[in-house]
Amino acid sequence: MTDSEHAIASPTFVFTGYTGTIMTLKIGSMTLKSRVYVPPMAGVTDIVFRDIVRQVDKECMLSTEMVSSRALMNRPECRIMDLSDDERPIGIQIFGHEPDVMASAARMAEAKGADFVDINMGCPVPKITKGKDGCALMREPELAKEIVETVRASISIPLSVKFRLGWDDDSRNAVEFGEMLEGAGACAVTVHGRTRQQLYSGKADWSWIAKVKQALSIPVFGNGDVFEPEDAIKLLEVTGCDGVAVARGTLGNPWLIARITKYLETGKLDDAPEEVDKLMVAYSHCLGLINYKGARVGANESRRHMTHYTKGIVGSAPYRARLTQIANADDAAVILAELAEMVAGTDGKRRFLLHVEQANLQQGEHPRKWNGNSESSVETPVDGRALSPVAVP
Repeated sequence: MTDSEHAIASPTFVFTGYTGTIMTLKIGSMTLKSRVYVPPMAGVTDIVFRDIVRQVDKECMLSTEMVSSRALMNRPECRIMDLSDDERPIGIQIFGHEPDVMASAARMAEAKGADFVDINMGCPVPKITKGKDGCALMREPELAKEIVETVRASISIPLSVKFRLGWDDDSRNAVEFGEMLEGAGACAVTVHGRTRQQLYSGKADWSWIAKVKQALSIPVFGNGDVFEPEDAIKLLEVTGCDGVAVARGTLGNPWLIARITKYLETGKLDDAPEEVDKLMVAYSHCLGLINYKGARVGANESRRHMTHYTKGIVGSAPYRARLTQIANADDAAVILAELAEMVAGTDGKRRFLLHVEQANLQQGEHPRKWNGNSESSVETPVDGRALSPVAVP
């Protein structure tokens, strides 16, 4: 994908060299103070990750992991929909293909306190698409239309939809699909610049996101291949989108969100955090997952996250390999402390261990209200590794 391929768009907003305050963005009845959106990622955007995001960026739009509408009928207590009071604006994403069931799930999401409901019509994983869910709905636009109409009529909060360019290169129907969604009542859409066939390989085709934006009057968030603040600016310039959805780029790097926000608002680019600071947050993430999801699930899930936090640190490969074997937070602390000493000497290790002590104390004195041991109710509907490649040692 070349820059000339991107050039078809006539940007609605030009951000290069921009300084000043970004205008607010309306999605239905919801007013946003940020143009950055962290969309659903299975195995990633749980309440622990979102809490970390909120510590670095107070205004970006967030969403939960996707949750099966059919599963909610059997397990309405599903904790994937857990929300905290200080993470707004926050949405709950649902998936499925039965209009009435989707509507019931949407009402449950609204009752949970969601600011908006998002429908997944973009997940490419076979486990999801073989059941007519996720991106499979792009092959059945009439059913997708019925779902959106039914869900929209059942809730009072805004409704958004995430989808892809199409099923494959021979059936790129993103423009027509987006127009259908708007006509059916969607208040905003997020477009990932790949087809289902591509999964997450190759490059995102921003030129097609631009085509969708040009065709719609509702807000459009562009998604795909945003790993640096400069990528976000370029995507917005090329596509003319109203906002940018940053997904895989946030893995082990929640600071990316705040850096994009500042770049949009001031034109100034903040430095990336120091390596010891990354290791501190890696430990807090591990500890939070164990506290929230229980020792077994929490430790297992934290392994993948910590490999992302340590990716790019010169000489970290042996430590990363060990992090994939941890059984508890103490294991993580020992390995990360050694890594902190390697990158920043005895002072780095001292800083890291002080953080460990403070984090342990905070978790003990102020347990989160959503703490629990029901591990089965927090497992994601798909293997998150299929959506977010693990950083290899």
